[in-house]
Amino acid sequence: MIFSNVVTDITYNEILPSVVDQINNSNVLTARVLSAPKRWRGTSMDQPVQYQNSNTGGSFDGMDTFSTAATNNTKKMVWYIKAYQQSVVVPGLERVVNETGDKAAVSLVGQKMDEAKNSMADAVGTILYGAGVGKNFDGLGLIVDAGGNSSSYGTLARSTNPWINGDVTPVSGGLITLDYLSSEHDNISAASVQSESPTIGLTTKAVFTNIESLIAPTMQAMYTATQINGYNKVTGGTPMGTSIQAQELKGAAGFNAISYRGLPIVGDDKCDTGTFFWLNERYLGFYAARDKTLQAISSTNQVTEGVYKEAPMPSAFQFREMMSPTAQYGEVGHILLLGNMFHRQPRRNGKLTGITGIA
Repeated sequence: MIFSNVVTDITYNEILPSVVDQINNSNVLTARVLSAPKRWRGTSMDQPVQYQNSNTGGSFDGMDTFSTAATNNTKKMVWYIKAYQQSVVVPGLERVVNETGDKAAVSLVGQKMDEAKNSMADAVGTILYGAGVGKNFDGLGLIVDAGGNSSSYGTLARSTNPWINGDVTPVSGGLITLDYLSSEHDNISAASVQSESPTIGLTTKAVFTNIESLIAPTMQAMYTATQINGYNKVTGGTPMGTSIQAQELKGAAGFNAISYRGLPIVGDDKCDTGTFFWLNERYLGFYAARDKTLQAISSTNQVTEGVYKEAPMPSAFQFREMMSPTAQYGEVGHILLLGNMFHRQPRRNGKLTGITGIA
């Protein structure tokens, strides 16, 4: 409706007291690995690994002489620190106008901080699915790989150290089945050993829907028998491998999940198209370096509604305080994330690729 100039000239417009995030979507992996970051120490993080068994044992009888040869059956995986920054820029005149009187519906500084945190979380989320190219953090594209994206991992060559490879299985004809989920789970697990089995499945919304349709009959039967409907909620702080019962869901916040083999499967908007990951999070972590000269920063949005309000990022971010440039009127700060993500047992991860639908 078009109003007359008189009405528009003498009537205040209402600015709602929040900003709505219209751009960002779910970012599950980032929430998981940054929920409890481990501590980075030293110039690199090194993991000694046993890559083969000793060959000095054997059957014997009588007074056979035992082998006493010294053997070396260990190697070392090595990861180096990387970093990401996001600027927070507040022009002085805009801040003054926003803070003058009682007409600020939304704090400019609060909005700028939310925008920076959300932008950084989104960008880091993309990187953590990537192949660790250049200055980027190592991502799942590098960790769950068998040579397609990188010829090495943890400074070791994949060709001569195949035990550092994840399992990569293309789906025949693009059609996902429960058999594929089960066989991929088996491919990367040690039979009957919980610590050497996956803790979570991550995939796209489209593949999540495909799997949901495959599991639906089973979920209905389970619900009828046990009053558990197979759905749960997963947050950054949900314990690894935990499947939450339906009666615990009321009012729960987090990412929708379905359960398969007692493990949560979660849709993540950051996941690679047509891909399903089984991950063992027991060996996966983001190791964060803490700078004592920087401030800890809350990940909770102050004035912005949206995905990071509903499912906030547990934060490993740090903040370098706002500074005034000498030749400009305003303030500039930086949010920083220092460290790297890596997996100490990459062969316990797998992925299905090329998924386009179900039979």
